[in-house]
Amino acid sequence: MVVAALALFVLYPLLVAAAAPRAEDWLRALTTARWRVTMLNTLQMAALSTISSVIIGFLYAYAVTRARIPGARLFMLVPLLPLITPPFVSGLAFILLFGRRGLVTYELLGLNTDIYGWHGLWLAQTVSFFPIAFLAIAGVLRSINPNLERASESLGAGRWTTFRTVVVPLAAPGVGAAALLVAIAVLGDFGNPMLIAGRYRVLATEAYLQISGWADMRMGAVLGLALLMPAIAFFFLQRRLQGSSVGRFVTVGGRGSRIEPAPVSPMARWGLFTFCLLIALFMLAKYAVILLGAFTPVWGVDYTFTLDNFRRVVVRGPELWNSLRFAGSAALVCAVLATISAYLVYRVKVPFGRALDLVSLLPAAIPGTLLGIAYVLAFNTPPLQLTGTATIIVISMVFSYLPVGYRIAAATLHQLAPSIEESAADMGASSMRTFFDVVLPLISTSFSAALVYCFVKAIGTLSAVVFLISHGTVVASASILNLAEQGYWGWAAALASLLVGIALLTLGVAKLVFGRRFAFFDI
Repeated sequence: MVVAALALFVLYPLLVAAAAPRAEDWLRALTTARWRVTMLNTLQMAALSTISSVIIGFLYAYAVTRARIPGARLFMLVPLLPLITPPFVSGLAFILLFGRRGLVTYELLGLNTDIYGWHGLWLAQTVSFFPIAFLAIAGVLRSINPNLERASESLGAGRWTTFRTVVVPLAAPGVGAAALLVAIAVLGDFGNPMLIAGRYRVLATEAYLQISGWADMRMGAVLGLALLMPAIAFFFLQRRLQGSSVGRFVTVGGRGSRIEPAPVSPMARWGLFTFCLLIALFMLAKYAVILLGAFTPVWGVDYTFTLDNFRRVVVRGPELWNSLRFAGSAALVCAVLATISAYLVYRVKVPFGRALDLVSLLPAAIPGTLLGIAYVLAFNTPPLQLTGTATIIVISMVFSYLPVGYRIAAATLHQLAPSIEESAADMGASSMRTFFDVVLPLISTSFSAALVYCFVKAIGTLSAVVFLISHGTVVASASILNLAEQGYWGWAAALASLLVGIALLTLGVAKLVFGRRFAFFDI
């Protein structure tokens, strides 16, 4: 069943999408100046946003993990907010802050600026995706044994030399892997370009416009596949880099003890503290302006307090309730599928385990834009005519977030000694009973983490579902995009605030129920 589901909803749509364009479609894409510029813009934005995200992520991670700045534990929480909220919230917030009627640019500084374009997109994507780099790099920096820094300093090396010759080489594989993860996320970003890129064209939005505006499915598929090529390359390079870094550096040998990281200079410590404080304030301002906009009748004109925006999006529209229903269903299916897949690969060790492992992780490399196009092409005709139904939306959510749920389950299974299951088998328990009576209770926390992760991400997903929604299945994220494009900033902000609030409430309830066992982000 698991294998059939992965083949039907991951491999089959990709094959259909790959077969849809003709040779002349590829030729037109490569010879038309508009598409060549779009492809170059996409690669340029991936490079710019990745570099800035990794730099900020590294400095922030180094500050909170090794520099021992004041309030480090509090600063750790700030980058987690963008990881549980829709990425396009950044684009919406920066329009309210720095747009033509922005709170900062127009109201405070009296400037008539235009944030739309590549510079606004660069800012939005950097703020949206630097937490991915932070999370990956923080784990790498934590694993570096401080004894190595102490040994370097005892041999006469200065702080900068120790940082450059010890810390940076040890962290380099993790930094490279983080950069590739960010690049994949930037390539798949759809909401921020739609909101804030203006006339700066990238592949994700152009593919959508070809289908929604011109009904040109073949050219939409070409642009989506062009987006897939670098994403797949980054995906396999990241896996190779992450695998080759294991054991590359031996940081612990024999019997020893870990000590506190070597202290940085006071100037560096307070400089990093100031940097983290500015980033934290900027992040908090992003969410504060969304909340302020939700209670504002007309942004930039009338700032009186009102609840009408919330009444409209909660009472008059079904979008929020659709998102909750679809995300809840997808979260349950995703957690079950991820747990079964991980168990088959790491415990049952099925003969096709490596292939199953690869296919379970493959959706992480598929841009949401291409996934949506592929589903439209594959499931728009009998016998599987699912386009326009709630079912296809739920399925797209399931397989979009399956890789993270799979990794969560796999990490937990790695920590369980095989002797536990062997003991159950020795007592006569079947493999099925062993799974339900022994393994499942032990991995219940990871199952819940996968469930929560899929839910909080699915309620704000946009890039794939925007191709799949119909009149009766519109979700909150698509409604936010439409409202913002039409200038209904208060309604868009109210709906975005509700999505953020639901995500935070979900995490809070999970933490309350499971306590310290619920490590949603391991940093």
